Amino acid sequence: MLRASAPLRLLTPLGRGVLGLGVVATVLAAWLNWQEFTQLGVVAFVLLVLGLLWQVWPGEPVADLVVRPSRLVEGGTRATVALDFRAGAMPMLFPKVTLPTGRQGVSLRLPFLAPYAHHREAVPLPALPRGVYVVGPVTYERTDPVGLVSRRFEAGGTVEVLVAPTVTDLSVFAGGLTHDLDGATSQQLSMSDLAFHALREYVPGDDLRHVHWRSSAKAGELLVRQYHESHRGHVTVLVDADRTSYARSRDFELAVSVATSIAIRAVRDDFDTYLRCGSHVARGRHAAAMTDVACRFEGEDDHYLEHVADAATEVPTTGLVVQVTGAARDLAQLDAAAERFDRGAARIVVRADSGSDAYLRDSHALREISVPSLVRLQELFARGMR
Repeated sequence: MLRASAPLRLLTPLGRGVLGLGVVATVLAAWLNWQEFTQLGVVAFVLLVLGLLWQVWPGEPVADLVVRPSRLVEGGTRATVALDFRAGAMPMLFPKVTLPTGRQGVSLRLPFLAPYAHHREAVPLPALPRGVYVVGPVTYERTDPVGLVSRRFEAGGTVEVLVAPTVTDLSVFAGGLTHDLDGATSQQLSMSDLAFHALREYVPGDDLRHVHWRSSAKAGELLVRQYHESHRGHVTVLVDADRTSYARSRDFELAVSVATSIAIRAVRDDFDTYLRCGSHVARGRHAAAMTDVACRFEGEDDHYLEHVADAATEVPTTGLVVQVTGAARDLAQLDAAAERFDRGAARIVVRADSGSDAYLRDSHALREISVPSLVRLQELFARGMR
């Protein structure tokens, strides 16, 4: 419904001009007693009233949106919106339709639509950087035939479009990380695993299947086998979300691409993978989960060390910890963060720094890699995993 205070806000520039003309003509008609001005004022006000009645006529248009594809890669194929628009009870005179896409919008002019007429339109979306975008609802302007009154409406729902970062294909993980799948031992003890550790006295509640009967007979008491707990095939990738860690804004985007590339390689090699940036986390063995969460990564206040501590609590026995950060993050902080994980884990720091040369060096227990561009990642990371 149209509020009482709304009509003046609905007037177009032409409508405000006609209103002013009507007021001036009415004043002059009363002052000079000229019938011509009276007629001009009446015509102006009648046109305005008809324009307002045009807006309150019941029966609003309906719009349906379908985005194909709804998952994109930055710099790749663009999405197209299939727009199905149906007019309401009033004819629509070449309505202007806007399709919001995040903070942007795509505008187009539809043809004349008779009452309840259907119109289908394929609307290409602009190239979108990495991120999550809400497309819709459709907004359109209902304007009377003269163009004096215009009212904005919304129709249809919203559709989410995910734009994933650009990634590169990395070599298969090698060396000790693959050995984790065969049971590389940790310092944690377990009652059921592959690597035998020692015998100990039986405690009520122990599984009798682990009793070593020959040793028990010699010792005169029940002895059970105890094992080292094997590392799981697990990769943890942590992205520093603090913008001050990066010398340039594009370095953060490079860090996201680097981390996502590593995570995708890990899940393709059938590792349990934990990918985190700020409060956004994905874990498992599905590449789609890694790319979807990477769309949502964004810079925030510096809580990186807290997030690393949370990750160390959730995946303490990971086989590989990769910290992806910028040039400004202090190496001592990264070393301290890596110490929170199991000492048997391999630890790598990858610095996204587009303004420096590539390098690989060992520092204390960390291996540090500087990546100036995504195309250098494959070579540098393969060397870092040896």
